[in-house]
Amino acid sequence: MSTPQPRRPTLHSLGLDAVWLASRIEENPVLLGLTDGTPRFERTILRPGTDRFAVILFDPAGGTRLLVEVQLADADAGQLARALDLWAAEHTRLPVGHRLVLAAEHIPADVAHAAASARATAPVELLELRAEQTGSIVNVYGEPVPLRSGNGPTPALP
Repeated sequence: MSTPQPRRPTLHSLGLDAVWLASRIEENPVLLGLTDGTPRFERTILRPGTDRFAVILFDPAGGTRLLVEVQLADADAGQLARALDLWAAEHTRLPVGHRLVLAAEHIPADVAHAAASARATAPVELLELRAEQTGSIVNVYGEPVPLRSGNGPTPALP
């Protein structure tokens, strides 16, 4: 008999929302775990609807900008489309190195497959957001999701 995995808490189940998460990322972008160094916050881009936003960070150690498209709950095709649009606009506006990160509490297999296909155009990476509560403290961190292509695994986040 197998024991079912306990469900991970979501930000909503902890009484939190995208505004709360955006503020935490602005205060401490390290929580996403996207670099070995300390990325600097540049700006937040609010998205129509609830529970969606993007943040732009700068990694001084790597000299790259991190374009992070965030959506609470499950990632979807619309989030990937918004991320690719952001990457195209920012890459044109400021032609330096950019990393594109799709961040959500869950990355479904169809979105991971679409992101792997999109790598032919843009450097897409995936990040699942995890929330843990200890007493009244909620910690959020990012966990890389490896992308798979037809030739096996592709590199994940550092």
